[in-house]
Amino acid sequence: MPFANSAGSSRPIRVLHVVGSLNRGGIETWLRGVVGCLPRDRYKSDFCTYRFGRGAYAAELEQLGCEIHNIPLGSTPVSVFRFAKRFRRLLREGRYDVVHCHGLLLVGFILFLSRAENTPVRIGHAHNIYRKGADVTSLVNRPAGALNRSLTRVFSTHGIGCSTESAETLFGKRWWRNPKYQVIHCGIDLTPFEVSLNADLVRSQFGIEPGANVMGHVGSFTVAKNHRFLIEVAANVIRQRENTVLLLVGDGILRPSIEKACAEFGISQRVIFAGVSSRVPELMRCAIDVFVMPSLHEGLPLVLLEAQAAGLPCLVSDVVPREVMVSEDTIRFLPLDSGSECWGSAVLSLLDKPNRRPDLLARMATSDYNVVASARHLEDLYGAAVAGIVRNAPMLPDGRREPATGDVSGKI
Repeated sequence: MPFANSAGSSRPIRVLHVVGSLNRGGIETWLRGVVGCLPRDRYKSDFCTYRFGRGAYAAELEQLGCEIHNIPLGSTPVSVFRFAKRFRRLLREGRYDVVHCHGLLLVGFILFLSRAENTPVRIGHAHNIYRKGADVTSLVNRPAGALNRSLTRVFSTHGIGCSTESAETLFGKRWWRNPKYQVIHCGIDLTPFEVSLNADLVRSQFGIEPGANVMGHVGSFTVAKNHRFLIEVAANVIRQRENTVLLLVGDGILRPSIEKACAEFGISQRVIFAGVSSRVPELMRCAIDVFVMPSLHEGLPLVLLEAQAAGLPCLVSDVVPREVMVSEDTIRFLPLDSGSECWGSAVLSLLDKPNRRPDLLARMATSDYNVVASARHLEDLYGAAVAGIVRNAPMLPDGRREPATGDVSGKI
C-alpha cells in the first residue's frame, strides 16, 4: 500500500531488514521468500547485514529490486562505534519507514539506533529460543543480554515472535498482554515440493547407493544443532542396519570436529557431507527416509516445515516448539536425555514403518506455513504500523492476533 508523503505524492513503504548475513539459513530463506511475495509497487525492501560478506541470497534479492548494505560489526568498541555511525547514516539517506531487525542478541541495539534517527516503525523479530542447560544460554543471561531485552522492549514499536516461546524469550513472559507484540509463523515456498522428480537420479547425484536407508539432517554445524549427538545416534543405527546412510546438509565452523567424530565412531564411510545446498526440497522428497533433528534449541525451524511438506517422518528433540507441527502426528518428539541408543531405536522404528504423508502439502498450502501467508501477515503489520494504527486485537490460540479488517491503505 503506497505511503502518502508530505508533498501529497505516493511512494512504496520503505523497509530495511537487518540480519546477520544473507547466507542460506532459516531466517534468510524465509526473508527471500517473503520479499518475493510482497508487491514491489507497495513495498521497497532493502537489507543491512552486519557480518562479513554478501551471502548466497544477495544476488537474488538484488534482482527483486533490493539494495544490500553490508556494515561489519566487530566486538571492539571502535568497531561498534563505526557500525553505529554508518548505520545511522544509512537510515538518514534511505528514509526508511520501517526497520525490521531479525535475531536476538543485537535487536535492542539496532532499534535504539533506529529510534535515534526517528525511524517511525521499529520491529524486533525473535527467531529463536534459549533454554536452561544449552551452552548458549549464558549469552542471554549475562547483563548484556538483559540490557538487549530491555532496549528491545523500550525502543520497539512492534514485536514479532516466530513462535510463542520465541516471543517470550525476547519480550517477556507476559508479552501477549501488550498489543504491540504478536506471533507470525514463518512459512516456506511450497513450489519446489510440487514439481516431478526422478528419485533415483537425485540419490545417485549425491552418492547414495541403491536401497540405502537414509537418515537426513539439514542445518549449520553449530553447537545448537547438536551434531555430535546425531553422530552417536547414527552409529547406533548403522551397527544394527549396515545399509544406513547419514546425509548431512550444511556447513559451519564445527564441521571438522564432526568429521573427526565420524572417524572415531567408525562410520565415516556411511556419512555424506553434502555441504550447503539449494536442493533441500529435492533431497527431502527423493533421498531422505527419516529426518532427525536433535537440536538444543530452535525457534520455529523452517527445515522441519520442509520435511513435513515432503511428507517425511521426523524425529525431533522435545525442546522444539510444538507449533512447528502441521498435523498432530507428523513429528515424534524425544528428550535428549533419553540417550543416543533410545534415539537410534526410534530411528529404526521409523525406518521399519515408512509413513510418508503426501496429504500434508495440501494442508500447508492453506495454512500459516505457506510463505504467501507470511507475506500477507507482514503486509497487514506494515500497513497498520505505518498508518499509526495500534490494534488491540484479541489473541488467537496460536499467539497471533486477529487480522485487521477493512482496507488500511486509505489511512496511510
